[in-house]
Amino acid sequence: MEEWIVKGCVLVLLLWNADLDIRRQEVSLKSFWIFGITGVGVNVWLSYQAWWEALGGVGVGVLLVAAAFLTGEAIGCGDGLLVCITGLYLGLWENISLLLAGTAACALVMAAGVILGRIRMKDRFPLVPFLLLAYVGRLLG
Repeated sequence: MEEWIVKGCVLVLLLWNADLDIRRQEVSLKSFWIFGITGVGVNVWLSYQAWWEALGGVGVGVLLVAAAFLTGEAIGCGDGLLVCITGLYLGLWENISLLLAGTAACALVMAAGVILGRIRMKDRFPLVPFLLLAYVGRLLG
């Protein structure tokens, strides 16, 4: 049962923010508060992963937030915050796996768009829908 609670929380978080990222190129800070507090509670209540594993997952997002500041938001700060929250639920290695799969899918779509002349290299591209795609693929596969 605890596995479904964790999976459901991550899925709802990604669905909520993927929609916003596509429509408005933003993410919901409200969802970060809701799912962040819930993530801490779920970790304490269910004790399904070690505290260092959850902190490692959050650390992946912290590195993305730092990269956002260092690159002048070439990577969105909101994307980094979202990865912090998914790290609470998924832990270090699963969060790294999610981020790598999502960015790989995003890179493939962007490369195809550049080759076809539909997008330019400097265009902003939403990451959260690709994180959602990677997560759903992981749930189904």
